[in-house]
Amino acid sequence: MKVTALIRAAAFATAAAALLSGCASSGGSAASGGATSKGALAMSFPTQDVNIWKQQLDLMQPIVKKAGYELLSDNPNWDIQTQVNDWTSWIQRGDVKAIMGFPVQADSMVSVTAQAKSADIPVIGYAGSWDGTSAKLVLDVKGAGAEVGEAAGKWIKGKFGSQTVEVGLLADTRADLGRLQAAGITEGLKASGANTSVYNLEASSRDDGYKAAQTQLVAHPQTKVWLGIGADMTLGARQAVIDSGVSPSDPSRYVSATDGNDEVYKLIQSGNDIWRETQVWSPEDLAEADAKLLISAAEGTPSGDINVPTRHVTKDTAAGMMSK
Repeated sequence: MKVTALIRAAAFATAAAALLSGCASSGGSAASGGATSKGALAMSFPTQDVNIWKQQLDLMQPIVKKAGYELLSDNPNWDIQTQVNDWTSWIQRGDVKAIMGFPVQADSMVSVTAQAKSADIPVIGYAGSWDGTSAKLVLDVKGAGAEVGEAAGKWIKGKFGSQTVEVGLLADTRADLGRLQAAGITEGLKASGANTSVYNLEASSRDDGYKAAQTQLVAHPQTKVWLGIGADMTLGARQAVIDSGVSPSDPSRYVSATDGNDEVYKLIQSGNDIWRETQVWSPEDLAEADAKLLISAAEGTPSGDINVPTRHVTKDTAAGMMSK
């Protein structure tokens, strides 16, 4: 009797497991709130090593999940063919409903964008557009650079009057985003009326920024102003300046950029650091706009272009920009 009972119990357990297994495999994968997944949305940046791009992906995840989608991303590490291959794979998956990206080279994405369009997958541009895109996130990158340049010029005139001041300008010019910001900074300095001598320094990381600033200080030790298009590269330059013997609170030095992070905001908030202000796109603002563009395109109700302005971060506003 005991053996028979055990056999019956085992049979019941097996049947129950089969039933549960069948329920789990039916339909799509689970999304937020137990809803059936609507498919996937894809977001592509040239690299995930840039902090503000990585932050956007992290912030987009819960927004996209709540809307019922899976968020896909890649890391082409500035290689255009890798990025093209990633997009091709997304198109071939069959469940991707929209793709948004910032190409390493926009012209090189035209063919794969046409493939996506043929598969009824809308493609959205980040900070620009190219043939085949249906909408874009609008970032006035040159204008943001001009704001940084003008603010720096105002400070230079107030501190040094008509005296010529040497400026180290750090930028990654491999893509239009960097080239345009650097051009904007230069134009902003000129528009301010400040008397400056600008040295263009190539950098894409903190280490690059440090080395570029070291080299600049050897050749031009009186470089007093440091401007950049990225927080890390500019922090690297700041550290090189300090390691050269300059006090972090030196009143005759000035640092700013078109970017920021918590480390930068704390320096600005102190009100006693050579990094005095910065002009940034908030990761939260960008992530919300990215998600809205992707979701609306996927659901056939495109939102149209979305413009995200920068925020001016000063001693008084830095605390509000820090990660919560």
